[in-house]
Amino acid sequence: MKMIDYDKLHATFKPSSYVSNDANHIANYLICELCIQSGTGLARFLNVDSSFDNHMAMRVWVQKRLDANPDYVVDDMYSQLQSELYELLPHAGYGY
Repeated sequence: MKMIDYDKLHATFKPSSYVSNDANHIANYLICELCIQSGTGLARFLNVDSSFDNHMAMRVWVQKRLDANPDYVVDDMYSQLQSELYELLPHAGYGY
């Protein structure tokens, strides 16, 4: 009898908007800490589907980063992703 590896099957067919509990907690922290407003436009900077609003785009981006770092520690990922996020977002120029 053939055994089905449901974890592998789920990973293969995981929807693009799937977010784990860890990703959700980290994203919520970043959303609050960085005062990310609801709305649209953030997705294009994070290279996620542009149909996502800012908060969902953040959650999906965090999930992708966690997927890319399978041995992550949640507490370490808070600061790492915050730093990565600062590099991805445009900075307002202050000058004349």
